Amino acid sequence: MARVDYYTLLGVERGASADDIKRAFRKLALQYHPDRNPDDLDAERRFKEIAEAYAVLSSPEERARYDQLGSFYRPDGAPPTPEDLARALGEVFGGIFGRRADAQAGEDLRYTLTLTLEQVAEGGEHDLKVPRQVNCRRCEGSGAHPDGGRRECEHCTGTGKNPGSGRLFKPRCPRCEGRGFIVIKRCDRCDGAGRHGSEDVLRVKVPKGVATGQKLKLRGRGNEGLRGGATGDLFVLINVTEHSLFRRRGADLLCDVPVTFAEAALGADVPVATLGGGTIIRVPPGTQSGKLLRLTGRGLPTPDGKTPGDLHLKVVVEVPARLSDEQRALLDKFSRLAEPGTHPQRDAFRKAVNRG
Repeated sequence: MARVDYYTLLGVERGASADDIKRAFRKLALQYHPDRNPDDLDAERRFKEIAEAYAVLSSPEERARYDQLGSFYRPDGAPPTPEDLARALGEVFGGIFGRRADAQAGEDLRYTLTLTLEQVAEGGEHDLKVPRQVNCRRCEGSGAHPDGGRRECEHCTGTGKNPGSGRLFKPRCPRCEGRGFIVIKRCDRCDGAGRHGSEDVLRVKVPKGVATGQKLKLRGRGNEGLRGGATGDLFVLINVTEHSLFRRRGADLLCDVPVTFAEAALGADVPVATLGGGTIIRVPPGTQSGKLLRLTGRGLPTPDGKTPGDLHLKVVVEVPARLSDEQRALLDKFSRLAEPGTHPQRDAFRKAVNRG
């Protein structure tokens, strides 16, 4: 091992900082750790090599001696023990790989939170009722009855590790599945599962301007892990319902504004709705159907708190569905009095048709 260049093993330059060395070791340790590569002897060998390299290069004194001696360097004493490797991992991973062999991480949960567009505009807190699995307090998650419900596993003598393996990182015991004990009487609270159902009421703060498909992560609010395993997370999925008036385009809102033929032709002050209440807009004389009018800043807020979106109002000229005799006569007279240029779009279209 000593003849292998430690810097090359970790993939760093000789002038690498202590933080660079730690980051390189963390990346490689995650890749080659035996827990992630069961029954892979090459990965185990590779892991031991990078752990030894990190043990030397993370010590200022040993690193200086290694830099001075180069290929003649020999570690003082024996190669790293399992305890040495566990200590090195603890420095970098904070005990991620120090859990029990039978530890089982809790599952992540998903909860769909349905919001109205008005709630999106306001933001705020919402209470969620979340069903989840929690550890049984009666058996402390073991699944065994607290009154003599378990006995030590004879195969591994309570270690949870397979005693027949000579490897440094021993796989878990196949008989007790890493628990170290055999359940002979199931817990009467959780029926041997080690967990049971519970309903938590959680308060989640939803920022303004969220959209359908966005997720909010509540760390540690998923199912609890078994036998020391990490608790899962809760992911809150946002679903925004459709609005009866407004269509959404990012932070902008779009709304159709019906106006009469006379209002579009003569101009008018027209009432419109916004998320913050009603207001009045001016429709200029001669406004064509489909024209967009904009109210700046009257759309939705953005999650980053920057400039809010706009409200785009699409003018829709509504043709009368029914006419009285007097109205029909007036419109007929209006049509006969129309001068050239009164309907430029129609005239241009008909000229194009005639040319075709």
